[in-house]
Amino acid sequence: MEEELLTKAKEFEKINELSSEKIYTRGDKNAFLYWPEFGLKDLGRLGAWNAYYAENARDNPEKFKELLRKAVDDSLSKSEKIDASWEDIKYFGGDKTVAKKIIFCYYPEEVLPIFKTEHLKHFVSVLKLDFKKEAHDYSRSYDVLSVGQQFELLNKLLLSYKGSIEKFKSWDNVLFMKFLYEHFPPFERE
Repeated sequence: MEEELLTKAKEFEKINELSSEKIYTRGDKNAFLYWPEFGLKDLGRLGAWNAYYAENARDNPEKFKELLRKAVDDSLSKSEKIDASWEDIKYFGGDKTVAKKIIFCYYPEEVLPIFKTEHLKHFVSVLKLDFKKEAHDYSRSYDVLSVGQQFELLNKLLLSYKGSIEKFKSWDNVLFMKFLYEHFPPFERE
């Protein structure tokens, strides 16, 4: 799974060459935004019951490419990548799930494919990891951390937990995510 993600991500490394049509064209499986939304739907849908977010990225190609360059910039932390001005493209703000999923595509070994902050927080709480105490890394209370800082912190705690349990060490992040959702669902089972 991770090899497939990296291969697909490599296809889009030529960010400057992305035209509006290559960013998004309805029904085009080769368009950039097809992959995070539909190609990886088993890792969580973006909740995009419509294509407005993709159309807005297509209609703002320079801003979208600027954000993609930040998303793959190894000199930036995960929180800085997520806290970049994604909200400048309508429907990319809020919990920044689109940004998180794009970043996961480029860093599948460093990021869990759990894109909703509330779900991350739920898993950390169920595993009794003290995220509020660990927020001291940011010299502030968890409740005032940015979306990116919360994601980075919760992701780090879960990956540390995964690495500390012998059974999970050999699992890739996708398998660990599936385990968490199967055994500790953050929603009521119907």
